[in-house]
Amino acid sequence: MAANDQVQKYYDALINSYDILVAAVEKANERGAKVTRQFIADITLGQREALELGRKLASEPTDIGQYYTAVLEATTSAQGRALAFAQAAYGEALGAGTDSREVMEKLVNANRETASAAVEAFRNFTVANPMVDAIRRNMESMAPQAAAAAPKASAKAEKVTA
Repeated sequence: MAANDQVQKYYDALINSYDILVAAVEKANERGAKVTRQFIADITLGQREALELGRKLASEPTDIGQYYTAVLEATTSAQGRALAFAQAAYGEALGAGTDSREVMEKLVNANRETASAAVEAFRNFTVANPMVDAIRRNMESMAPQAAAAAPKASAKAEKVTA
């Protein structure tokens, strides 16, 4: 029964590793979607502001003061959006770096657990399996014969080369 527990522990550790990877991919996907949503919102707002600027200029084409003020407002607003987007993207990039480090630490620990469980499962398998003992005894019984045959083979090789 202990071998079965170790095998279960091994598979649980593998599943934990895959869960860590899935969570990391999901979080990265959420970060990417967040940046994309911000980008789309900024483009939409910029497009509306550009249309509004066009409307103002078309309504009073001779009012130079309004023209200058409207262009200045639109430019300032566009610069503010660009800065806000750069800050958001930078923040997400920093967060992704931190997340990557944390994921790697979790994976290293999970892989340690997986390796430990695999070793224990294999040990329990070798203890519980009668064939392993028979194979080990056969290997041990052949080892002295192989060691004794090795000097004879090297002596024959020397006679052939001489």
